[in-house]
Amino acid sequence: MKVSSIRNYSSWIVLAYDSGAVVVAWLLAYVVRYNLSLDIPWAMFLDGLKVLPILVMIHLVFYRIFRTYRPLWRFSSLPELVKLCKALVCAWLVALGVFWFFQDLLGIPRSIWVIYPLLLIIILVFGRLVIRYINSRNQRHSDNIKRTLIIGGGQGAELFLRDLENWSEKQYQPIVILDDNRKLHGKEMRGARIVGGTDLIAAVVRKYNIELVIIAIPSIRSAALKPILAKCEDAQVPVRILPSLEGITGGHISVSDLREVSLEDLLGRDPVKLDHEITHHFLKDQVVLVTGGAGSIGSELCRQILRMGVKRLLIADQSEFNLYSIDQEFINAGIDHFQAVLLDVTDAAAVEHLLATHQPSIIFHAAAYKHVPMLETQIREAIKNNVLGTRTVAEAAVRHQVKKFILVSTDKAVNPTNIMGATKRIAELFCQGCNTQFPDSTRFVTVRFGNVFGSAGSVIPLFKKQLAKGGPITVTHPDITRYFMTIPEASQLVLQAGAIGMGGEIFVLDMGTPVKIVDLAKQLIKLSGKKEEEIEIIYTGLRPGEKLYEELFYGSEALIPTEQQKIFRANGRELQFSWEDIQASVVAFEQGCVNYDSNLLLQTLTVMLA
Repeated sequence: MKVSSIRNYSSWIVLAYDSGAVVVAWLLAYVVRYNLSLDIPWAMFLDGLKVLPILVMIHLVFYRIFRTYRPLWRFSSLPELVKLCKALVCAWLVALGVFWFFQDLLGIPRSIWVIYPLLLIIILVFGRLVIRYINSRNQRHSDNIKRTLIIGGGQGAELFLRDLENWSEKQYQPIVILDDNRKLHGKEMRGARIVGGTDLIAAVVRKYNIELVIIAIPSIRSAALKPILAKCEDAQVPVRILPSLEGITGGHISVSDLREVSLEDLLGRDPVKLDHEITHHFLKDQVVLVTGGAGSIGSELCRQILRMGVKRLLIADQSEFNLYSIDQEFINAGIDHFQAVLLDVTDAAAVEHLLATHQPSIIFHAAAYKHVPMLETQIREAIKNNVLGTRTVAEAAVRHQVKKFILVSTDKAVNPTNIMGATKRIAELFCQGCNTQFPDSTRFVTVRFGNVFGSAGSVIPLFKKQLAKGGPITVTHPDITRYFMTIPEASQLVLQAGAIGMGGEIFVLDMGTPVKIVDLAKQLIKLSGKKEEEIEIIYTGLRPGEKLYEELFYGSEALIPTEQQKIFRANGRELQFSWEDIQASVVAFEQGCVNYDSNLLLQTLTVMLA
């Protein structure tokens, strides 16, 4: 039988029950009226039977209007019951009006009109509760239901349990709850008892045969999460974590979206508290261009920019596939005030045409080559894209009076030991020079930060691929460290820095504490459900251009706090080149690229960074 046929069949059963309930409630009202006796005056009872068909028809009309027959009984909840009460009250009022108009109320005791709706709502609710109870009992004995321990007795757990009750394909049976707040111990939440703190995880798993632990604390910090995971690991029980409260309350996320614990959870940082008002004011009604807009950072910038009320977003990228992917993402989301542009930032004619046609007022320049070892042997392509591409877009921005140009830079631009970092440092110098030379045209702002979780070409996707093959995991050096933040956090801070920048600044994002790469590898092994002894870690040695640790600012740069707690302004390192020197170096870079003269390119880089 087709799903639609089953639904129609089920709807007819509901309507039949609800119609029969009207008849039963009406007749029982007479019995109650005459003191639970069947000694009812026959004439009065006949008057009641005469109006009963019309009463049923009136109720059917309002069942139809309020669609009370559509919700599945086994998932009945408060909103459905409220809807049912509305239908009953409306039908009752209309029936009173109809029978009064036709003078059919004379033979019916007035108390009947009070008793029957009360009996009717009891019968209607009772039927739904019985079906829901039977369904709940059946699900508890299903082999597909996992016996679940909930960690956390707050709003997250309450929302999760509420959503679970209404989920058609229930996979979890909440057994007990653990919470470290002693005031909650002994209390119940939607049938699940809070029996103690998280120190009881191992004992509870054994006592209740727990098959899954769900951490219902979406905002849990990594410091609190790690000991819980360690206890679950000792108890050999899998763990899932609840998504954001905003997603659940907004209806975008349900219990089916429980996710595995990620590296971001374990190495997480304090939540970013942004001044959304200033960012919204900065971007609202503006035409914004994002170069490299289909990359890891660029695409997230685009997602967040579109939430800020921009007039139009231009997404420029030279990767056809990545650009197609983000284009489809936004189209499927119903967004129409954007345009995907296949563009190479070194193509001066294409950049000029784009700016002349659309007149963007803000540019986020995220287009760059970033793979350190590969660029060590590709100096021409690194300089052509990272330096000359920045020059092309920046000069076009000045010609077309773009209000603000935000360069997305990297920690590798500080004391660079590789080609990639050196080219990004030259890009920083060029933008600082532009801001000095053209202060009345375009304000140039630079934002510098480290690695992000999950970016294309980063170490984490590589580790996951190696784990999927059973290892080994390759780490360059046991002491190598890197700064990490999430892509959404980095993008939010870039937008914030762009909003507060007045021109000429180099903003440095607070990256927190650097993390050992080998620790990342070990955490991934644990998250995959394996032990460290099962997966070999091999040290391969530092790659060309790679440093043991990264720096976010030069020693001569003092970090000055800004109004945003996670954004600092690097101050104290003056631009050591004149605009003429910078221009002469860029011309040398151009000549070296045209002539494939790697020696000239390397020599010019060395002079600029001396």
